[in-house]
Amino acid sequence: MVGRPGPPVRRAPARLFDPAGSAVPIRRRQVLLGGLAALAGTALARYGSAAASSANGPSGLLEVATGWTSGPEQNGLQAMLAALKGRAPDVTFVAGDSSAPSGTDLARRLADGLPPDSFRCCGGAELTETADRLEPLDGPARARGWLAGLPAAVLPRLRVRGALYAVPAGVRRTNLLWTNPPLLAAAGAAGPPADPAALLARLRQAAGTVAAPLAVGGPTEVLQLAETVLLAAHGPDAFAALWQPGGPWGSPATTGALRTLDALLELAAPPAADADWTDAARLLGTGRAGFLLTGDWADTWLRDTLDLRPGTDYGWAAAPGTDGLFQSRLDAFALPREARHRPAALAWLDVCADLDGQIALNGARAAVPARTDLPGSARALFGPYARWSLDEWRTRRPVDSLAHGGLLPAGRRAAARAAASAFTGHRDSTRLARDLAAL
Repeated sequence: MVGRPGPPVRRAPARLFDPAGSAVPIRRRQVLLGGLAALAGTALARYGSAAASSANGPSGLLEVATGWTSGPEQNGLQAMLAALKGRAPDVTFVAGDSSAPSGTDLARRLADGLPPDSFRCCGGAELTETADRLEPLDGPARARGWLAGLPAAVLPRLRVRGALYAVPAGVRRTNLLWTNPPLLAAAGAAGPPADPAALLARLRQAAGTVAAPLAVGGPTEVLQLAETVLLAAHGPDAFAALWQPGGPWGSPATTGALRTLDALLELAAPPAADADWTDAARLLGTGRAGFLLTGDWADTWLRDTLDLRPGTDYGWAAAPGTDGLFQSRLDAFALPREARHRPAALAWLDVCADLDGQIALNGARAAVPARTDLPGSARALFGPYARWSLDEWRTRRPVDSLAHGGLLPAGRRAAARAAASAFTGHRDSTRLARDLAAL
């Protein structure tokens, strides 16, 4: 929960995005949207965009905190802004503080009554912490059709005490197993494992010929590995109950899952404290690891950074034991009560909710739109992995993520990450269960 207003906080100057994608100080007063159509005017950016008209539309500044400052996320943001230009050509977009909603900068700004006009959050517990500083969105959502095409199972992650507080623009899947098919075929360990026990068997098959059967990239990825085996052991309902008071941390299912986690790490490249998922993806893509558990962001990195062929040089499947589930992070946007440019913020939320904005954002980054009512023609705008993921999102049960989503607020999520990091050193599953239960 956001605390009482504190003393004024000094902030770095807000930034505009120029057409080349770099940040410039707002004092230069350069208009953002004028050049974005040339940059992001691809089929992704133009798909379904409304005709530009400034007759009665909003104008002036729009400050949105996203954290999307590089790579595919920035490309997706720029494509969204081209769609925004079609709706609100007189709006100048400003990149606000990029902290998570419960991070120090944004929490202080919300408490001070000087928030950005909108900010990205993962829904769930992040919204619960900030809801008293946000505008309920049920009225605008009904009037403007913001919930069209959304799976009903996603809506609880956007609500606090029954009221809607965020609009999703996209979904990033987290429960994914990435593979190096040529390497695994040579090691006799090909084929997607059905559950964590089968994954262990594949890893042991590969151990004699593969430098690192399993790639793991740092504390966040260790926590994701932990939540994967816990989700597979418990199923979605009991998994969610783990993080409530009195969760079943002493159950045989939990004990077995954490022992499986220990066995998986025995067959993994030792995760360095300063490593991240890109280090692990490089091991997989360069033939030094056979398996990797991480989110859909790996697809763009393997394809574009390492120039690998999807489906040939690397493969993917749901994480073992979670085939019927779509564990994910929502990328949703909220509207603070004290937003200074509310009409522009509403135009931004229009783009987040509409097909044109969601296709523009997610087609650029291998994620999927939150809406499931995409026309068949839109599938051609997505790559091989993302087309598979579109079908999965329509047919699998949505589940919130611990390591990357809004299942826990930021403080508890950081404590869980620290517990997972400590586990790589002490390797005591009983201690890990105790540390996680203490959350």
